[in-house]
Amino acid sequence: MRGNRSPMKVTLAGFNVEAEILGEARKRFGEAVTPEVISASYARISRDPRSVRALRDEARGAVEKARASNERIVFGLGHSSVAEHAVLNLDITGISRLAVEEIEHFRLASYTEKSQRYIRLGRDIIVPAEMKGSRLEKEFRSLARGFHKVYEDAFGMIAASGEEIGAAKEDARYLMPLATATQLGMTVNAREIEYMIRRLAAHPLEELRAFSRRSFKVSKGLIPSLVRYPEPGPHDLGAPEAKREVCAMVGGRGGRKGSREGRVLLVDATADADVRLAACIIFSSCRIPMAEAAAAASRLGVRKREAIVAATMRSMEAHDTVWREFENIHFTFELVVSASCYAQLKRHRIATLVVQPYDPGLGISIPHTFERAKSVRLIRDAAERSERFYRSCAGDLGQAAEYILLNGHRRRVLLAMNLRELYHFSRLRSDTSAQWEIREVSDEMCRLAAEKAPSGASLLGGKDGFPERKRALRPAE
Repeated sequence: MRGNRSPMKVTLAGFNVEAEILGEARKRFGEAVTPEVISASYARISRDPRSVRALRDEARGAVEKARASNERIVFGLGHSSVAEHAVLNLDITGISRLAVEEIEHFRLASYTEKSQRYIRLGRDIIVPAEMKGSRLEKEFRSLARGFHKVYEDAFGMIAASGEEIGAAKEDARYLMPLATATQLGMTVNAREIEYMIRRLAAHPLEELRAFSRRSFKVSKGLIPSLVRYPEPGPHDLGAPEAKREVCAMVGGRGGRKGSREGRVLLVDATADADVRLAACIIFSSCRIPMAEAAAAASRLGVRKREAIVAATMRSMEAHDTVWREFENIHFTFELVVSASCYAQLKRHRIATLVVQPYDPGLGISIPHTFERAKSVRLIRDAAERSERFYRSCAGDLGQAAEYILLNGHRRRVLLAMNLRELYHFSRLRSDTSAQWEIREVSDEMCRLAAEKAPSGASLLGGKDGFPERKRALRPAE
């Protein structure tokens, strides 16, 4: 046989470089220093017989032609995935915690945010444009300053009670308002940032509309052929009215005081989950149709099914993922969580998160360290002041009234995830190193999932408890 004429090669085509360095490169190479070159050359791979290196060389030497190609392929032919080859890194500063929640709701981007768990918070707050110059601004600023003072008091009391400094920082933040300023780094492709710009241009909060405008200016300056439509369409603009219409039809109302902390309800799950999981494993292993695999899984009985599932886990370590077959098992949970807990929950972007606005009627989450430090009154008093201001202006300001709510205030969340994602979630969130509130939520989700899929969920949990759970696996039969 003749040898392989085209040995495998993996060639570096590009990588993230800081903007200052790229600026110097642009002085030398001009407009060719743009992610559009990568997008245009990769777009032609499927139809041009030349090597990808040759395609990149051509695109780099004729940038305007490359841009025209991008526009024709992405917007003319509708092959939007081509835009995903152009990637931006954005520093985002001077933005509120409330706005960050909306930004990080977009799935196809990567975010690293300044963590309120690990740092002492400063006094910087974002005064929303909806309040500036109004009678509310002075009171808003005064309340926010007061919350920061109480935050410092609580931090001192918790630390003095014998808790670790890390725990004191982590829990004192429950007192801080959602207006607290933060910053983050975002890595995003051109397709997603255009979608983000368009959607946030229709957002009720002016802060997010301003973010949309500034993001468009930055990205349009670098990748004009891939970010072209920043204006929201009727579908985007009509969402708030559609929600009001739905609520009016069903007579929706706010939550009630006294909802249980960390409340977790399982509202839907795959029927006969372990049977379904065993069938999927048989299907991928035995080369038989799914109907036969399902019949075999039902016929084998509980112990055999346990052994089948256990066989897929026998060589697992805590850092390994379960097989993709586990993605066929689905759970939907209804959660009541604080803003502090939601800040971590939203990081799991493979899951489906559907959220309600914050609802002071659901009460607040109070860390156990406040009880041990005898400082519960601090957070309760702060919450009462926050809620009074919220109620006084919610009718006029709408969602902008949420800026004054605290990290301890709650919202309802509908969380849907498959069993494979739940494994990833539980490894991180049920571990002893996890933040206390999301750990309680994760533990309860795992318990409820195990009731529906005892075999499939047998290794759910944090990294710390993995060895013990694995020892309990049923051996193969």
